[in-house]
Amino acid sequence: MARISPDIIDRIRDSTDILDVVSEYVELRRRGKNYFGLCPFHTEKTPSFSVAPDKQIFHCFGCGRGGNVITFLMEYEKVEFVEAIQNLGKRIGIEVEFSKDDKKKEFFTQLYDLHTVAVKLYKENLQSKTGGKVRNYLKKRGLSEETIDRFNLGYATSSWDQLFSVIASKDIPDDVVQKSGLFSKSDKGVFDRFRDRIMFPIKNRGGRVVAFGGRDLGGTSDAKYLNSPETPIYNKSEILYGLSVTKDAIRKEKSLVVVEGYMDLLQLYQHGILNVVATSGTALTEKQVNEIRKVTNVVYLAYDGDVPGRKATIRAGYNLLKGGLTPEIIEIPEGLDPDSWIKNKGTKEFTKAKDRSIGLIDFHIKFTELDLSKPVDRSQLAREIIDEIVNVKDKIVQQFTLKQITELLSVDENTLVGMLSRKSRWINKRRGDQIQVVDDWALNTSFEKAQRELICLLVSNDSDTISFIKKHVDFDHFTHPVMKTLAERLIQLDSDNFTSHLSGVLDQFEDKSERELAARLFFETTTQRNPKQVAIDCLITLEQTPIKQSISEHRIILREMEKKGEDTSNTLSEVVTLQKALKTLEQKRVQMLNL
Repeated sequence: MARISPDIIDRIRDSTDILDVVSEYVELRRRGKNYFGLCPFHTEKTPSFSVAPDKQIFHCFGCGRGGNVITFLMEYEKVEFVEAIQNLGKRIGIEVEFSKDDKKKEFFTQLYDLHTVAVKLYKENLQSKTGGKVRNYLKKRGLSEETIDRFNLGYATSSWDQLFSVIASKDIPDDVVQKSGLFSKSDKGVFDRFRDRIMFPIKNRGGRVVAFGGRDLGGTSDAKYLNSPETPIYNKSEILYGLSVTKDAIRKEKSLVVVEGYMDLLQLYQHGILNVVATSGTALTEKQVNEIRKVTNVVYLAYDGDVPGRKATIRAGYNLLKGGLTPEIIEIPEGLDPDSWIKNKGTKEFTKAKDRSIGLIDFHIKFTELDLSKPVDRSQLAREIIDEIVNVKDKIVQQFTLKQITELLSVDENTLVGMLSRKSRWINKRRGDQIQVVDDWALNTSFEKAQRELICLLVSNDSDTISFIKKHVDFDHFTHPVMKTLAERLIQLDSDNFTSHLSGVLDQFEDKSERELAARLFFETTTQRNPKQVAIDCLITLEQTPIKQSISEHRIILREMEKKGEDTSNTLSEVVTLQKALKTLEQKRVQMLNL
């Protein structure tokens, strides 16, 4: 696919007037500060399609379509993103250059060839006299010569320009060198990116080296591991380390073990666990989940046995669940990683742990940092899980998970179903060519309305109000995923170029329904009363609501305890503490008004 510089995309989007473009396709009439017309995307008699020139966005209040000028052209002309950019570029005289096929092919071939040269050099370094210390290190780490050779491990010397000197005589174009990710450039010249590091070649599914991971040996670098940056041939969110080698074993075993690091994978593979891949220290992404789904449906997560490792396990587990896969968790002993554990204890212990792996929900509950003896914390954990499974497409999996939460947290199932339903309302469901718009904009509760109102205040571009919100807002209080993303993005915008940047925010949403919902939010207008007071009321509401919900849940528990004749003193004490917290927030409201 053709690639365009993000700078070019920004220039074209920021230089194009959406009103001029849309007016060529839709007859628009001004109504207030916006323009309205009949929607070009669905049949209607009353105009509900609106363009906001000040925000450079469009939205249809009938069918829900919305976005910026790029989105409009894509939707109307039925073209891909690249073609829409090219068409807009022609309109305003910004040329979007695309390489001819033969030149593009040559460019990519040279990138691959350059990485092949690097692999060869690094392997030679490892086998040289200079690489002796590295070979000894790898031996101490328990890696065999066979494993080292199987995964093409190498060594980048401490020389500033060894690789660059090697390729200097090979007539490689400057743009290939610059975009390879293997070099750094400064006023003093071009230097090797990787120096004094063990080198782990990273291959794509076809087995071609597209990047490297390098482990520091000198101890002088701030980064223990340094990975190649993203390049035209390397997208780190798509590639799993080792997959090109282990994919046949994965299909044979009909399951996959996912670890975090290079050494974890190498140790497991060397000990006969061949159906393994590594995320190379990054979070498991949606694209990586898609790659996994091509080879298996059952995934065992074997991350480090510490707090960061367990948090990463939970995140990865939910990503797998959303991707339609079955996550199982292998519990690594406290303070260990798969590399050290299997090296010291052998395959047998690891296999036993794999056989007694636990499900994601059990693992999440077992290692939550919340105090589950407290009803309010049980409620919080239930919300955390609901926030994740709302994006699970398989309704049977959702229902099964709800039953798990009900049993493990002793929470009423109907309450959970209601929570899930409320989280799901904002999603626009479309099937085939028929558009079904869910009335996700009712936002009946004050909690939901407060989130929306804060977004409206941020879109108003009132610098004093935005500064006030920025100082006091806690993004964790936003439960609506689109509004949370918008709040985080909007508060960072430069006020001098607010309009163009506002339109660009919509490009953050890959999901069409989310982008359209965001566009609709941008069309909302704030109330006419004092914006600071509105902001304070909204911020306090976001803090109060979870406390009020917790008080209600405590009262339900109190009634159950009273029926059973149990001691309710501790629970009553917790209710009193929560009520005091509400009073404190009212005092905080007064203090904020007086600032």
